[in-house]
Amino acid sequence: MAPHLLNVLWIALLVATVLTWMIGKTGHTGTAAVIAILIIAAIKGWMIIQDFMALRRVTFLWRALVLGWLLLTLCIILLAYWLGLK
Repeated sequence: MAPHLLNVLWIALLVATVLTWMIGKTGHTGTAAVIAILIIAAIKGWMIIQDFMALRRVTFLWRALVLGWLLLTLCIILLAYWLGLK
């Protein structure tokens, strides 16, 4: 992977982190804020898995395993939030 692309991805990760911080800092609450934060986390996780963990060019099984773990984790967090609303 080209160092230039990794720098761009790193900056995108920083921007996404600041965005999630701003959502929390401005006091946005509710399901929309939680879903937005989880979507940003999913995108960040996907970027890290694909490029920083260097799984972009490995067999589908390895990518599916790690991306599946990410998806499962985010779904469990969303489920816990949903159950907490009741």
